[in-house]
Amino acid sequence: GREMSFSIGGDRMKIIVCTDGSEYGDKAVSYATQFADNYGIDLTILHVIEDTITQDALPTYPGFKPRREEAERILAHAKSVAREVSKKVTCHERIALGPITSEIVRIAAVEDFNGIVVGTKGVRGLKRMLVGSIARQVIRHAHCPVTVVR
Repeated sequence: GREMSFSIGGDRMKIIVCTDGSEYGDKAVSYATQFADNYGIDLTILHVIEDTITQDALPTYPGFKPRREEAERILAHAKSVAREVSKKVTCHERIALGPITSEIVRIAAVEDFNGIVVGTKGVRGLKRMLVGSIARQVIRHAHCPVTVVR
């Protein structure tokens, strides 16, 4: 088929998907990759290491190393999920540190993403409220469209 690609003001469109490495994160990554493939746009896969304060550079002290390694594992896994969906999507990987919701919203705004994809757990009760609250907060504060994948 004909290649379709969207651009705004000469820049290629790009979306960001956030994953925590869970099956729900995988679902979000799969969906975002398919979307990026369909529309010829770039994809950034983000993992946020949860912390109370945002730091631009990841800390270098030894105790932090396992958290960074886990984040790298999660992203490597996410990339393999994306590759199963499409070999041709340009995938960028990002690790951020800070409060999950505000980091997703901040990075999307500062770097002018055209859309955000987040997953949500399909469970009831307290867990659903907690995870739902990440999706809800992102929707409330994001500058761009947000797709919630269930």
